[in-house]
Amino acid sequence: MGVTDTIPLDRRLRQQTIPAEGHHRRVRGLRTEIHDIADQVITKGKFHYGPQTARLEAALREAWGGHPVATTSCTQALILALEAGGVGRGDEVIVPAATFAATAFAVHTVGAVPVIVDVAEPTLTLCPQAMEAAITPRTRAVIPVHLHGHMADMPAINTLARKHDLVVIEDCAQAPGATLDGRAAGTWGDYGCFSFWVGKSMGGLEDAGAIITTTPERADLLRQLTNMGRSNTDRHTHHHRGSRARLGELNAGIVAVELDLLPGWVERRNAIADHYNRQFTDLPLILPRAQKGHRHGYYKYAIGCDELPELADHLASRAIEAEQVYPYVLPDQPAFKGIEHRNHATERSMTATRRLCLPAYPELTDDEVERITQAVLDFYAQR
Repeated sequence: MGVTDTIPLDRRLRQQTIPAEGHHRRVRGLRTEIHDIADQVITKGKFHYGPQTARLEAALREAWGGHPVATTSCTQALILALEAGGVGRGDEVIVPAATFAATAFAVHTVGAVPVIVDVAEPTLTLCPQAMEAAITPRTRAVIPVHLHGHMADMPAINTLARKHDLVVIEDCAQAPGATLDGRAAGTWGDYGCFSFWVGKSMGGLEDAGAIITTTPERADLLRQLTNMGRSNTDRHTHHHRGSRARLGELNAGIVAVELDLLPGWVERRNAIADHYNRQFTDLPLILPRAQKGHRHGYYKYAIGCDELPELADHLASRAIEAEQVYPYVLPDQPAFKGIEHRNHATERSMTATRRLCLPAYPELTDDEVERITQAVLDFYAQR
């Protein structure tokens, strides 16, 4: 990578803090492009379902395939996919224990019951065996989550889904750019739901998202659901009970620009992760390596660590921020005391709560990558 380990310790300690996330750097680097898009939107005077949204959806189709529909967030995308998939009151939907709460909240929003099952090491994605054991006559759908940017075992999950006639909704919030056997995340199931929140691997200035589905007819329904159940050509007739979930033109234009840049960013994330993996291979850590056939998106470089608080404190003393993204599995979140759910998760999933995410975003300099690397090595050299 061209990194160097010649920076004296006292100088490293005086250097500026390396943030845990780098999206503020990304946005600042695109200032000119963002201003240009804003000018285009203002000049056109079209603020929803305009040329920027059309450009984004066409670019998503070209990059990943399927039939994309832009929306306001991955949470909203999950709700829309559940509704379009016919999931409703009394149905059960299988979700993994390790995920952002919105995965299960979306299930609850449509009146269905989240069924929480174990995840499997080393990827912490939904375990197909746990999924199969949780299927009942009420099971209607499954939501595999591509955690930290590594895809779940979609061939096995799809095989089970076909056997039991389940709707497959991929939660790809963390997986733009990830692939399995060359096939993009979000194109394996009936619906693929993406987050383009500013803090993700690519995103707008705030919240944004998209759904990729398998047919034009499904896409037309989803698009109407984003517009209060109306078509874009008739604002007075509501064909479905929809939502106010249309993506604004400014964010659509920014996401389209970033989609063009994403392959290079994912390449850089993989280069940083490969460097860490080589340097940390002899340390007592679980390292996030891509499994056979997978291209990891590395939204997070999450290491399994038994001394997580101590390592985090050590990094902080070196002006390096690290984050524990999911310190709780879903059933341990206080909100679930008031949400009907079924919990099949066991101690097996608790390893997900012992992950520390090191900075690994493409805006890091080589010197910063080496500062992080050396700080981790120094911590274990002292043990």
